[in-house]
Amino acid sequence: MQTTHTSVIARRMRISADFATLPHEAGWATEAVFFTQAEGDHPALTVTAQISPDGINWLPRGEAQILDEGVSMVANSLTVFGNWVRIAISGASQDREARVLVHLTLKG
Repeated sequence: MQTTHTSVIARRMRISADFATLPHEAGWATEAVFFTQAEGDHPALTVTAQISPDGINWLPRGEAQILDEGVSMVANSLTVFGNWVRIAISGASQDREARVLVHLTLKG
């Protein structure tokens, strides 16, 4: 029987510059899916999953997703990621903020 776990990684965070969630330790899992939502009016955001061997140094992993204006949610999936994962979001600015919510679902 597989184990699943869902965490709220960022809850209704207002971002006005490049943003990355806190690291999440996920070495026990075989699958990870980040669900990134934007509330209300927002600029086009680039959402990239990142992996790390130590929770300090980061590499992009998988295909970046574009959360276009008028779109409310995207998903980034990972199946080979080591131990540490997070999401990085770019595209917000002081002139064009975004409010984001990020869930991470792990299964393994």
